[in-house]
Amino acid sequence: MNPLSHDEMERFQKLSNTYEPDVQGPLVSNKQSSHSIALDYSNADSTLATKTNALAVTHPECRIMKGDGNCGWRAVAFGYFETLFALRDTIRIEAEIQRMKSLTALLEQVGLSDSIYEIFVDTTEDVLNQTHAAILGGAQDESFLVETFNEGYTSEAIITHFRLLTSAWLKINSSRYQAFLNMPLESYCATRIDPVKTEIDEIGLQALVDCVIDGSGFGVEILYLDRSQGDVVTPHQLSSNRPNDATIRLLYRPGHYDILYPANNHLNMAPIVNLQYEMTSDYSPWDQSALGFDVNSSLMAIPNLMQDPSFGMGAPMSPMPSVSPTPASPFRMSPQQDVYSPPMHSSPMHSSPMQTHAIPSIPISSPPAQLAPPSAAPPPMTSLPSRSSEGPQIRLNPLVMKPNLSRSLPVSPPFKK
Repeated sequence: MNPLSHDEMERFQKLSNTYEPDVQGPLVSNKQSSHSIALDYSNADSTLATKTNALAVTHPECRIMKGDGNCGWRAVAFGYFETLFALRDTIRIEAEIQRMKSLTALLEQVGLSDSIYEIFVDTTEDVLNQTHAAILGGAQDESFLVETFNEGYTSEAIITHFRLLTSAWLKINSSRYQAFLNMPLESYCATRIDPVKTEIDEIGLQALVDCVIDGSGFGVEILYLDRSQGDVVTPHQLSSNRPNDATIRLLYRPGHYDILYPANNHLNMAPIVNLQYEMTSDYSPWDQSALGFDVNSSLMAIPNLMQDPSFGMGAPMSPMPSVSPTPASPFRMSPQQDVYSPPMHSSPMHSSPMQTHAIPSIPISSPPAQLAPPSAAPPPMTSLPSRSSEGPQIRLNPLVMKPNLSRSLPVSPPFKK
């Protein structure tokens, strides 16, 4: 074989530098089963096959990024917007809009003109406003974000914005990252961060998290799929924040990033309920089927209301009972106390045989006396019987009822109707 000439070698080098693989599929896919990843490695190295099979159990869903050189940047950017939408906190989105605007100070600090970055900042702000409007409009899924990120211009503009912020952050905080680089930081930014379709590496990803994501309060975790020892992927936390319900999880395969979704990853998408809300409020949205008996739902918000037999009888409320240090059963309801309405005229109490005259009628304004039945000993007249020996009191309330409460807590028959 004849050796290639110098000109031919240069021509082939240029072709290699400009070569782009024909990658199929959307820029951001819909959620799909992680078994598809396990299937890709079913005939690969046994370690990778074992880890991907385990991954399909711990993280049953994934979102595939197109491998066009921007997959890492795109995965972080999409995860950022998706997490904001899932939290459904419009106030938080408004704060993020202001924070993104404030980050332009970094770009100005490194000498960039607003004519260079303004269009990219505006695109990010537009998508934040779309997310805000989607929450107010009651959108139930993130399909609008998938469509937005599959639109070429919008996706590239957001990625470019994040690239510019990361590059500026690295330059301003060069002493923090230079020790991890094998080249001057300026050269690193010029060759690995700034050019489009240049895949992100570990240093760039860490800087992106430090600059853009950490300020939002979200966590970022990478799960490395490699041939290291063990039967599961190796997790690594990039952010200083470790929230359980707002973490962007990335799967790293050599040269590629995707998004993972762990099992039982349910964000709190319901509004926060203020338990101290005024008693005249309408509580009809609560789960009225949880309790079968007819009790005003507003009054049920008062602690121990239904447990105090003096309620509604005109007697003063009893003092808070002390909890016994060794309750007999932590989930047993206190026995129903017998309550007797006072008669119109009181009878002699503790009278001697010589006292045969009747006690005058009790005025209406005076507290009514409680009398025990003839067959039972009279209860104490100072306060209600102590319930501390029966364990902690349980107040069934629609706010705290769960669908499986009747199966997990032994309750008395009236509460099962």
